[in-house]
Amino acid sequence: MIFRVLGQLAVGDGRVALPTGHQLTVLAVLLVNPNRRVSRAELMRWAWGAAEVRPTQLDKQASYVRSFLAGLPGKHSLVTYKGFGYELRVAESEHDMLTFERLIRDAGRAAGEAGDLEASLLRQALRLWRGRHPLEGVPGAMGVTLGAELISRRKRALVRLCDLEFARGRHAEVLDDLRLMVGYHPTDKRLTEQLMLALHHNGHTTEALEVYDAHVETLDRTVGTNPDPGLRDLYYAIARGDDEAVAARGGGVAPRRAPRPVDPLVTPRQLPPAPANFVGRGEVVQEVQWLLSRTGSGPRVVVLTGPGGIGKTALAVHVAHRVRDNYPDGQLVVELGGTRAEAVPTAEVLAQVLRAFGLTRIPESREERAALLRSVLSDKRALLILDDAHDEAQVQDLIPGSPGCAVLVTARQRQPMLAGAHHVPALLPLDREESLDLYQRVVRDAGVRTPAARGGAERLAAARIVELCAGLPLAVWVAAALRAEDGGPSAPELAARLADQPLASLVFRDRSVARTIGAGIDRLDGSARTLFLGLGLLPLPDIAPWTAAAVLDADPYEPLRRLAARYLLHPAGEGGRYRFHDLHRELAGLYARDDSAAASWRNAVVERVYRTLLTLVRHAHHAIYGGDYEVVHGTTPLVDLPSRHLEPITRSPMTWYETERLNIRAAVKHCCELGLTEIAWDLAVSSHEFYNRRGYLDDWAATHQVALAACRDAGNVRGEAALLAVLGQPALVTGRRPGVSGIDDLHRAARLFRQADDVHGEAIAQRTLGNALRHAGRFDEALDAFQVALKGYTAVGDAVGRWQALRYIGQLHLDLGRADRAVSLLREAEAAARGIGRPLPQAQTAYWLGRAHLETADPAAAKDNFRSVLALVDDADEVGMAWGHFGLGDIALAAGRHADADQHLGLAAQLAGHAGDALLEGRVALSQAALFRAARRIPDARSRLDRAIFCFTAATATHLRERAEAERKSLL
Repeated sequence: MIFRVLGQLAVGDGRVALPTGHQLTVLAVLLVNPNRRVSRAELMRWAWGAAEVRPTQLDKQASYVRSFLAGLPGKHSLVTYKGFGYELRVAESEHDMLTFERLIRDAGRAAGEAGDLEASLLRQALRLWRGRHPLEGVPGAMGVTLGAELISRRKRALVRLCDLEFARGRHAEVLDDLRLMVGYHPTDKRLTEQLMLALHHNGHTTEALEVYDAHVETLDRTVGTNPDPGLRDLYYAIARGDDEAVAARGGGVAPRRAPRPVDPLVTPRQLPPAPANFVGRGEVVQEVQWLLSRTGSGPRVVVLTGPGGIGKTALAVHVAHRVRDNYPDGQLVVELGGTRAEAVPTAEVLAQVLRAFGLTRIPESREERAALLRSVLSDKRALLILDDAHDEAQVQDLIPGSPGCAVLVTARQRQPMLAGAHHVPALLPLDREESLDLYQRVVRDAGVRTPAARGGAERLAAARIVELCAGLPLAVWVAAALRAEDGGPSAPELAARLADQPLASLVFRDRSVARTIGAGIDRLDGSARTLFLGLGLLPLPDIAPWTAAAVLDADPYEPLRRLAARYLLHPAGEGGRYRFHDLHRELAGLYARDDSAAASWRNAVVERVYRTLLTLVRHAHHAIYGGDYEVVHGTTPLVDLPSRHLEPITRSPMTWYETERLNIRAAVKHCCELGLTEIAWDLAVSSHEFYNRRGYLDDWAATHQVALAACRDAGNVRGEAALLAVLGQPALVTGRRPGVSGIDDLHRAARLFRQADDVHGEAIAQRTLGNALRHAGRFDEALDAFQVALKGYTAVGDAVGRWQALRYIGQLHLDLGRADRAVSLLREAEAAARGIGRPLPQAQTAYWLGRAHLETADPAAAKDNFRSVLALVDDADEVGMAWGHFGLGDIALAAGRHADADQHLGLAAQLAGHAGDALLEGRVALSQAALFRAARRIPDARSRLDRAIFCFTAATATHLRERAEAERKSLL
């Protein structure tokens, strides 16, 4: 035997010096989990607790452990799993724990056979132990915690050995073993009972009674409970010399192969106290309570599902207390360990339930145990809470047959194959008010009082804390406990810690949010786990099928379904979209970044996702106009995507943009943070037409300004030029946003494009510059810029750009009072717009052609043009609708139809103001001022002129502002 963990930790012959410090802890955790993968997170938690350390620290300690193991004889090895953790592979013959487990299994198979083979095997297993619990000598409570199941199996082995020896009248054979184990576990009822019987049968009656007295005293001192009634009866029987009653409790072993049902000796009352701070869930509580209270022909089975930490167990216990009077024959709570590396076998759970009802003669096979449980409960009314179920197979044999019984199952995924089960809707996060209520209750019940002077800051911080907990009850509870503990942080301090490191901060004693919500992740198969970790690297608000496909570089349907089934992802609308809970995203990101060796995989995933998004965005921009018009692109290679991702975009590019709008904004920012500036600026400029049409000026400015700063930092000249040009677009400038491009910025953009020999880019910059110069009243310079733009657009075949340049040249001639020349140019622009075949260019050209007709005294033609504007634009296009009504209002004003003019101009002002188009709003205000002056409503006219001056100032439209100021002075 090379490795000994059953007691004092020893290696080899016991004279080998063990490592110390963190190395010893890592070695101990691996030794108590032989031939099992142990995650990095678990190893770090045992070695460093809640302290913040880098994963490389663990790698360093593991390297020391590997070197230590290499110096030992035998066939064993330490295996590294990239992105996960480590596994100590060791032969059974080299490890006392593995040998113990094998002997226990062999003894179980020998049960019922003639001879002493079972007892002999049990003795061999028990002799392997050299102390009270595993890993003695290792600092902390690791041995007790990690070896809890081993300690339980040691107890059961001794109990079984005692039953065998008692049946043969050999009480003295186990007396020393019982004395030792009762010394270790003085509150254990079964061991105490067997020691009392062994002492009594060996003539030590007084000592037997003293053992009971010590048991009662220890229970009262450490647990605060009374002794078991059956044990008390044995005490009285021994005290009064009632050998018949004593013999009934210390007789032989019933045949294991054919157990017969017996009446339960105990009515279990295992419900823990009702949750003191239970909040919310009103409708779910009522539904579950009703389901558990109704009658029927079979047992009532209710399944509660939801992610880890959502409060399934608390809800189950809360409801169980409400209905417990309906189940007078027992209420049991059984932990199934569904999210552990290995769930508790059903056979062990059945044995636990049978013992809870007082049965000591437990059948060997699972089938016999299930049959016995159904017999025991056949005429009973009992409630079983099966907590943390893994799947239907684990639960099915635990369902009683009696219609008087009920089973309440909690699980992280639905159990559709569980016959007769009713699934209530999956538990959702608490809302803000419920979360705040829970937090305040826990803090208040702990006696924390906040001085009045800090009350406001505490309340604001509390709101921020529950917001960061994202409605997860466990997270809220842990945060409140951290606030309430002695010497704990103030609410503002706690909020700051949570904002910086939410999962690392949400640990209180043995309660860890990361460990709870992450339980079961290690059991995900390869593709589902890869998808979970990959998505954790992305700060995208929601997840589309294309996102998951890009992470995996494969079909994501099954992995997405498996993650959703475990509530690690949540459905988010139609189209197969999903969303992360904030803490799940944080956990996935931590797991993904945990392995320094996986850096190349992480980089590849992120770049592949954003290249895919760029491919889709560019396809959407192309679909708007039918070509790559009015935009330049970077050098990032696009991704070859299947048609199922592209066809919906082709059909409705604006709808697709709307769906992905928040993802695009988050992606641009993230690419800038990662140094992927070529992708960032291309994503931004390829989305600007969507932002323009839908009026998302905040998104437009935010994406372009963050990309501009990143391009300047990285020396990406072409990206800087493209962003400067788009930041000078009229719609953005008139939206009164800070940080837009001025004339000097646009000159720089044109110069940078020219230096890069980018004719298309320079045309876009010159066209934008022309508009800025025109608004500043520098008409000759504007005309020169527009002419350069027109030449460039024509050279590269940009039909939309050419139309834009023609239209703006026509508008400029209209500004200069050359209406006839404007009509000629705008008709040329009209032909170009029809060639594009899209309604928006035709609508914009129709408006300015209407203006030119109005100036040439052709109101009928102007009216037709303005009505065409309203017919061509989408009802959701507030700016387009405003321009149409503006033109019709001016026609009505010129014709003296003041009521019609007021109606059209008022609607135009409202639409322009709502859309944030300051230039248009100012133009409308000028017309309204003229209307009010004609109607002799001078105060209203002054008010409208004041508004026009404000709008033109914001839009940097100098010549229009000067016109409005002149008209304002004329009213004095």
